[in-house]
Amino acid sequence: MTLSRRDRSALMIGGILLLVFAVVQLVLFPLLDKRKRLEKTITTRAREVQEMQAMQQQYDQLHEKSNSLEKQLSKRTAGFSLFSFLEKMATQNMIKDHIAYMKPSSVTGEGMLKQVLVEMKIQTLGLKQLVAFLEHIESPENVVAVKRISIQENKKVKGTLDVIIQVISIDRQGEK
Repeated sequence: MTLSRRDRSALMIGGILLLVFAVVQLVLFPLLDKRKRLEKTITTRAREVQEMQAMQQQYDQLHEKSNSLEKQLSKRTAGFSLFSFLEKMATQNMIKDHIAYMKPSSVTGEGMLKQVLVEMKIQTLGLKQLVAFLEHIESPENVVAVKRISIQENKKVKGTLDVIIQVISIDRQGEK
């Protein structure tokens, strides 16, 4: 069976079209899809790298703060105790007789540091005495700060205050 020239041409054109269709479907489209996926992956990874760099900067800042806190703690006098410090400041400010109670507590945190808290109740205290005492206990060099303060007017002695103060500090784990 011999095919006419016209049939051979039609068959050849059909074969070429089928071959082009197969190449497009089996090679070109998968390559284009893969390229799109790779571009998306590159975009995603670039965003992830930026996020990681931002996290690295935050980590470096936190690490620097931690190191500065560690430096402050190392500059503090050996055997520093928040309770003793507050007693000393109360004695210096002549308000020791006004202290109703001092309750120490510590919160163990994760890592090398822990928070130490002392709650004090001071009764029949003058405003000037309170301000002077607060100025003396707020001590960045000793890493001591007032966490919370509650002030009420004393009902029994006019012109005086009753104060509850929570004072906080940071210590290394294992120190007292």
